[in-house]
Amino acid sequence: MSFESIDKKEFSIKYPHVTIAADATIGINVSIDEGSLISSGVRIYPNSKIGKNVQILENTVIGRPTILPSSSHLVKRKLDDTIPGIIIGSDSVIGACVVLYRGSTIGERNIICDLTSIREHCILGNDILLGRGVMIQVNTTIGHRTKIMDQCHLPGDMVIEEDVFFSTHVCGASENSLGRTDSTGKWRGPFVKKKAYIGVNATLLPGVVIGENSVVAAAALVSKDVESGTLVMGVPARFVRTIS
Repeated sequence: MSFESIDKKEFSIKYPHVTIAADATIGINVSIDEGSLISSGVRIYPNSKIGKNVQILENTVIGRPTILPSSSHLVKRKLDDTIPGIIIGSDSVIGACVVLYRGSTIGERNIICDLTSIREHCILGNDILLGRGVMIQVNTTIGHRTKIMDQCHLPGDMVIEEDVFFSTHVCGASENSLGRTDSTGKWRGPFVKKKAYIGVNATLLPGVVIGENSVVAAAALVSKDVESGTLVMGVPARFVRTIS
């Protein structure tokens, strides 16, 4: 994996209002706005853009490129080598040992906790909380003020609207071999609408739609769409009652 960094002597000149640890590595064409903190062991890949007052904690990787094996028959998605650098909005906190791939856009005032990973082409709004160890796959969108608790797995091509809550260990799936694709044949992940609540250990299968203000109970397996304002539970998840 090639990496061209700027000389450490240039740090104080290029970033006069940024605190950067001596052992941090900054790639070329990186933009870091004033007031940001780059901690020990951080590596920021070329073409990344970081806003004002962003805190990036120890051993985190920003703008990581994708590396595929020479024999990649197991990889179904083809990733473009021209993916742009990552963008991180102002006043965000990025925890320790986080890996953020290139090509994603992270909004403002977000908290991304330790050990989380976000893949390419993801879009995060503002005021989002991602707990520890959250895994977010390619091309996923998360709306403003959404909270995703520890160790959730969000599949590729998933859409989560504003003010949604995911409890711990929620898992989603996105797999075109199951036939859950849209009219163009593209992959489909779950679609979770505004103010939905997803309980602990719930599983969302490909393409399901979770309606606004609905509740998916703990350990439910959602294989069909959930109507707005309803509670579902069970395996598979079934309608229980309307939420007033």
